[in-house]
Amino acid sequence: MNNGTTIGQGIYASEALGLAQSGSVVTEVTDGALAIVPVTFGEDDGQLVVTAFVNNDTLREGVNSSWLILAALGIVVIVGTVPLADRLAVSITRPVRELSDAAPRWAGGDLSARVVPSGPNEVVESGEAFNQLAERLTDLLAAERERIADLSHRLRTPIAALRLQAETVDDPGERDALIGDIVHLEGEVTALIEDVRSTESAEATICDLPAVVAQRMGFWRVVASAQQRSVDVDLHSDSPVLVNLPAAEVLSILDNLVQNVLTHTVAGVGFTVSVASGPPRLAVADEGDGLPSTDVFDRGSSSGGSGLGLDIVRRVAETSGGGVTLGDGPGTTIVVHLGEPVSPTEAR
Repeated sequence: MNNGTTIGQGIYASEALGLAQSGSVVTEVTDGALAIVPVTFGEDDGQLVVTAFVNNDTLREGVNSSWLILAALGIVVIVGTVPLADRLAVSITRPVRELSDAAPRWAGGDLSARVVPSGPNEVVESGEAFNQLAERLTDLLAAERERIADLSHRLRTPIAALRLQAETVDDPGERDALIGDIVHLEGEVTALIEDVRSTESAEATICDLPAVVAQRMGFWRVVASAQQRSVDVDLHSDSPVLVNLPAAEVLSILDNLVQNVLTHTVAGVGFTVSVASGPPRLAVADEGDGLPSTDVFDRGSSSGGSGLGLDIVRRVAETSGGGVTLGDGPGTTIVVHLGEPVSPTEAR
C-alpha cells in the first residue's frame, strides 16, 4: 500500500511503487518480469499496488517444445500440400498439353487426332469444341472426296463414248489424233481418281472384297448398258472375303479392268466380273478377241493404249501380296490374286 505496508513477498516493492504512478505496466527486471497494477479505493482511502513477478525459467517453460510442434506442423503441411498442388497442376496442364499436341497433328494431316476432355470446366469445353470441329472438318473432307471421285467416275462414261466415236473416223490421221487426245484425257481423270483414293487409302488397310465389288458394279452396269453390253456379276460368297488392301485400292483394280474391257472391245461385247475365295481372287472376263500379247501388264507396251491401267492393276496386286494371271477363254480373262490379311499370331 502507499503507507508502506507489504502483503506477500513484496518482491521489488520499492520499484513497484514508483512505476505504479504511471498506471498499469509490465516491465523486465533482473531475473524475470514484473506486472504492476495500481488500485485506488478513494481519495482518502489511499492506493493499493498489486504486483506479480514471474521469473525467467517460468517464462521460457514450454517455448522450445512449442517451436518444435510448430516446425513439425509446418513440415506436415508442406509434405501434404505439395503433392496435392502438383496433382492439381497436372490435372490442368495435362489436358491443355494434349489439346496443344492434337491441334498440330490434325493440321499436319492426322485426321484421327482427338483429345479426351478432362480438367477444369473451361478446359473440358475447349477439348469438346476441338473434337466437334475435327469431326465436322473430317466429314466435310470425306464428302468433298466423294464428290470429286463421283464426278471423275461420271466423266468416264462420256469419255468412253468419245473413244468409240473416235474409232469410227475414217481418216487414220484424224482418228489417231482424236484417240490420243482422249487417252490423255483418260489419264488425267484416272490421275484425279487415284489422287482421291490415295487419301482414302490411309484410313483403312483391309476390306471385304465382295461388298466393295457389289457396290461399284452398280455404276459400271449403267455404263455398260449405254454401250449395249451385258454384264454378269458373280460374287460367289455368302461370307466376307477379306483382302489385304483398302477399299480404294480394290476399286482401282476393278475400275481399270472394266475400263480396259470398255476401251479395247467394241460396243455390245459383254463381260463378267467374279469374286472367289481361298485365296481371294477378282476376275474380269470379256467376250472379245483376246489380248494382243502377254506383255500388256508392262506400262506402255499394250497396243491401242498406254498400258497404264493394267500396270496399275499388277502393282496394286503385288503390293497386297498377290499377282495377276491370264485365264482361259475365247476372249480375255484377267485374274487378280489378292493377299489375305495377316493375323497378329501369324505375324509373330
